[in-house]
Amino acid sequence: MRIFVYLTLISLNLVASEFVLGVGGFKVCENRYGASYFKQCSIDKRKNIATLLKKELPNVNAVSMWITRDWKEGWYSEKEINGKLVQKGYVPIFIFYWFADDISPSFVKKHKKEYFQTLKRFSQYLQKIKGKKIVILNPEFNENGIVNSREFDLLQINSIFLIKKENPEALVGICLGDFGDYSVIWDEKNWKLYKPSMLYSAKIADFIAFQEMRALNKNSTEEILDAPLRALAFATYLHKTYKKPTFLAYLAISSYGKNGEIIQKKVVREFKKLLPLFRASSDLMGVNLFHFIDFPKHNGYFGKAEKFFGIKKANGKPKPAFYEFKRIKID
Repeated sequence: MRIFVYLTLISLNLVASEFVLGVGGFKVCENRYGASYFKQCSIDKRKNIATLLKKELPNVNAVSMWITRDWKEGWYSEKEINGKLVQKGYVPIFIFYWFADDISPSFVKKHKKEYFQTLKRFSQYLQKIKGKKIVILNPEFNENGIVNSREFDLLQINSIFLIKKENPEALVGICLGDFGDYSVIWDEKNWKLYKPSMLYSAKIADFIAFQEMRALNKNSTEEILDAPLRALAFATYLHKTYKKPTFLAYLAISSYGKNGEIIQKKVVREFKKLLPLFRASSDLMGVNLFHFIDFPKHNGYFGKAEKFFGIKKANGKPKPAFYEFKRIKID
């Protein structure tokens, strides 16, 4: 199957389009290594990530920020986004994560009113952000029975319409988690399960996003090293099925565990090699790194490994994957 995927995609022509390469983060500290974890210095010394990105990663042209249930506008002031990101050529990526891992048909039904109140507030905030902007709705929504929810499909439709009505220049997409059998590359059996929850929302979305997260405490080494090729297959499947551009909303390969940094480096290197095929086979419009710098306070499904998704350590020291990521060309 792996050889078949390669041979099929190599025969395709490249899709010429503006490409977005992003990293997750907003505030950083600065030391001898450059950008470091934002809580390693006092609040008055914290800088916007863009002040150091041009030097550290000149190939990056986007920055991602998460809009959670408790989001406040002060987290990412429009003045700072416009003045320190947009004016310097960075595309802001907003990941709207209101339901988070609590998502389920019953939870969505119970909290739909609160969800739309926050979404409306966010949409009004978004009007203040100049230029191109990308919104990724409800990442990893395909959990806890949502995949069979037509009601959630309708919610996504209304969410897209709400944002686009007030922000017609924004690109808005829905976002799947790549869940299933990681021992295979082409996992159509599991990918088909997602269809009921995106039957119509996929038709009006500007793009279909997806994520890839792996760590040694949850995945085998082989499953992690296979992540680039599986992502290529998944993106190809989504593009073929829904006839929309795709977007790797966040790539998260933890360096946690024995040989973790070497494995992370190999995965980023393989993504770099496969990028032309991604763009050819799935009209991939962008790739976003989950964390630029390790986040020692991060919690989630991957436990301790959540703290090591960055390509730089918390003290700012680059990991081997940093240099591979820096070599990614987006022209």
